[in-house]
Amino acid sequence: MPLAHTPSATASQLLDLYLSLQGFALVGPSDLQELGVEPEQLKNVDMRVPVHWALHLWQRAASRGARPEIGMLVGQQRHLHTRGPVAQLAAQSATLGEAIELFGRYIPVMSECENLRVESFAGRVRIHFLFNAPLLGHAVVSEHSLSSALCWARQLTGMRLMPQAVGFRHVPLAAPAIYRQVFGVPPRFAETFDYLDLLEIDLQLPVLGANTYLKDLMQQRVSAMQAQLPAQYSTRLQVLQLIEQSLLGGELSAQSVARRLGISRQTLHRHLREEDCCFSELLAQVRRQHALQRLQQPGCRIEALSRELGFSEPSAFYKAFKGWFGQSPKAYQQHAGTASTNV
Repeated sequence: MPLAHTPSATASQLLDLYLSLQGFALVGPSDLQELGVEPEQLKNVDMRVPVHWALHLWQRAASRGARPEIGMLVGQQRHLHTRGPVAQLAAQSATLGEAIELFGRYIPVMSECENLRVESFAGRVRIHFLFNAPLLGHAVVSEHSLSSALCWARQLTGMRLMPQAVGFRHVPLAAPAIYRQVFGVPPRFAETFDYLDLLEIDLQLPVLGANTYLKDLMQQRVSAMQAQLPAQYSTRLQVLQLIEQSLLGGELSAQSVARRLGISRQTLHRHLREEDCCFSELLAQVRRQHALQRLQQPGCRIEALSRELGFSEPSAFYKAFKGWFGQSPKAYQQHAGTASTNV
């Protein structure tokens, strides 16, 4: 089997998170030193770091008593001097709509574990925030990403944009008043996806300080950076991402994944064989990761989880889980100390 690829992100993204958490006295230089890196090194805009390093900082913050809403609080503190290449590119756009389009196209450069999907309906635009492992299923991460995106849009336009709706896949982490303070509307929870809804007219808002010349230069640079990412040529990594994105409400089949990749099912299987893996193995890998993450979250119901993972019956999920880990999902949940929240 090939060695698993470690998803990466720009060093500037980690630096932004580190500085924000440091501002709350939740992390310090020793937390970066544990990872073998110094704050000064993260100022190198060409440097990439493992995505799981961000989870290391979030975990350190949680162990030191971070408030439940820490993800949103950090997301509201975007540092202009730590903007990465993708954010710098988007900041040169003519309109907010163009900025979102560029961000969605090049977001893997910022983080290989995050994607955007934009859909229009009834005068609105819904921006889906899609996460891949190891970020998949981390509620604090999703709250940080959505609040950060809203803060970023407000900075670009100089307008206090108010979303029409906000949705999260997880249960609430903080009091309702805090969510209303950050987003301006009460979010919906236990949704199929994490999302922000804006008015279509909002996308026509001009971006302050837009510069076409700088945008063209930055786009050439970011395109070159994206071409170097392993996910651009690994069928295995692309399939893993598509499976993760389709877990809730999607069609979990080799045929549907092949269709989204623009190839036949036979070609998909051939490409995966060339990388010493198969579709069923990748599907099981994603299901295992998601099951463990969700079962550790308060309020997770096993029957609902089995549907999320694409099992036709809870009994099929029980059988698969026991084959993966040697115990039932209920036993694992009890060991994790979350079963008491499911009554």
